[in-house]
Amino acid sequence: MAATYHVRSCSLPARQHSNGHNHIQQLLNKLPTDTNNNSLLLLSEFYDSVSHLFNDSPASSLLPHHSFFTHLLDLSLVHLDLCSKLRDITCRIKDCIRDLRSAFRRRTHAGDFTIQCHVKAFIRSRRLIHKDLAKLLSLLKQTEHSSSESTHPLITLLQQVCCQTCLSFRTVLLSLSAPVPKPMPSKWALVTKLMIKSVTTNAQVQTNEFQLMDEELQRLSSAKEIKKEQIKSLITNLDNVDVAVEELEESLESLYRRMIRARVSILNTLSVHV
Repeated sequence: MAATYHVRSCSLPARQHSNGHNHIQQLLNKLPTDTNNNSLLLLSEFYDSVSHLFNDSPASSLLPHHSFFTHLLDLSLVHLDLCSKLRDITCRIKDCIRDLRSAFRRRTHAGDFTIQCHVKAFIRSRRLIHKDLAKLLSLLKQTEHSSSESTHPLITLLQQVCCQTCLSFRTVLLSLSAPVPKPMPSKWALVTKLMIKSVTTNAQVQTNEFQLMDEELQRLSSAKEIKKEQIKSLITNLDNVDVAVEELEESLESLYRRMIRARVSILNTLSVHV
């Protein structure tokens, strides 16, 4: 008796998940016009879309491009590391700002010399943070390389996603890298200076808050007498920066979770045929 086999054919739809592709493309088109938090919120949204797209995509359609997706998974680890370290840096900035703000509000119990010591300690911490930001900018630059062209619509789309992820991280890094007054000469100061030369106009607007804060703190650190109006103005400035940093930290936390989900979706899809 002849054995019979039931073979299930795998036919792909003519317009494979066009809605998912179009949605991500619409988000990508918005990204260049947005900076910092808006850019990160959009990144979070389309990483969600990438997760859904992979969950719904036939693994057999991705198998011929296994090498690209392997590279994509390696790159995603670098992006996750950058996002995590950026989140840690924003947390450090927030803690430093709140410590300094508390010192200003306790001024009635401390002299001008004590206040100036707190200000100088804050400026030193900003310089240390700048070194870490310069290292992250250097790491990010290593991931910004030209990708080979592909006719596969999903690969082309994901290449654009990676490119925009790098641009968004770069914008955030540069916005946090506002020049600290009178920086100590060092190789990392030079690296930061070189990186900031290429900052976009939008990023320059975002750095003004930090620049204003640093300029006021520098004047305060060398002032012979600290006036009540100076303290009041600085507390207001610190409050504004604190709110901005808090929002940035929350956006990075949200993005980090969604990047992990997108990576897991890719791994799950590719593991079907491994």
